[in-house]
Amino acid sequence: MDWFKRKKETLQAVDRKEMPDGLWVKCSECGEIIYKKELEKKLYVCPKCDHHFRIRSNDYLNILIDKNTFKEFNENISSVDPLKFKDSKKYSDRYKSATQKTGLTEAVVTGQGNIEDIPIIIAVMDFSFLGGSMGSVVGEKVSIFYIGRNRGKLK
Repeated sequence: MDWFKRKKETLQAVDRKEMPDGLWVKCSECGEIIYKKELEKKLYVCPKCDHHFRIRSNDYLNILIDKNTFKEFNENISSVDPLKFKDSKKYSDRYKSATQKTGLTEAVVTGQGNIEDIPIIIAVMDFSFLGGSMGSVVGEKVSIFYIGRNRGKLK
């Protein structure tokens, strides 16, 4: 008597439906597969292990700032390369690539907005822009916003 004998020799192929990219995210800590919209609702914290995902500056601002109150300032300041720095790539090439990839001109976003109807001024670093490195423009954006705020010029 053959209890474990296979009755059919071949399996039939099933048509697979294509799933769009970016709908699911895998947690790097526990391996949980999470629906991206659910992760956004949980403020980018894994529901299984409480791992905090790295998020972009715009996501962070959307979490913190009241809707439609954020106004960025100094957004058009961009870096130059007076030292003509080069390691494995030229800095100017890295900079162009980072601006195209992220849509940012520097690793910090500065602006003003409201948190629960209280006016605030905020600076948020973004790691996705050259690893959040602090160049001359980051320092300039932060110092301009600090000096302006202390002189009462920013409203």
